Amino acid sequence: MSAALIPLTVIPFAAGTLSPITDALLCAGIIIHSHIGFQSIVIDYVPDKRLPKTRTFFWWALRAATLLVAVGFFEFETNDVGLTEGIKRIWTAKQKEAYVEPILRGVA
Repeated sequence: MSAALIPLTVIPFAAGTLSPITDALLCAGIIIHSHIGFQSIVIDYVPDKRLPKTRTFFWWALRAATLLVAVGFFEFETNDVGLTEGIKRIWTAKQKEAYVEPILRGVA
């Protein structure tokens, strides 16, 4: 799954097109990848024999978090600029000097 995310991340920027289909595939890939990764953490670090109720809690918490992230991505895709356009805007954003200077000097 990790290897599949690399081309999905590069294609929209290399081709110069921002497609809702590519956004949907990228969002689905990120959601599935994250779910599988956190599922592995639960399997490895919450033993079923010793902590059955805790493991059940973590399974449901993982499912709820995955659903929440999926709804968040859906909202961002439908009501905002979309994932690839958002990444593109962040990547090409220019820093404002007025905010950078005080931080560099240690003055808040």
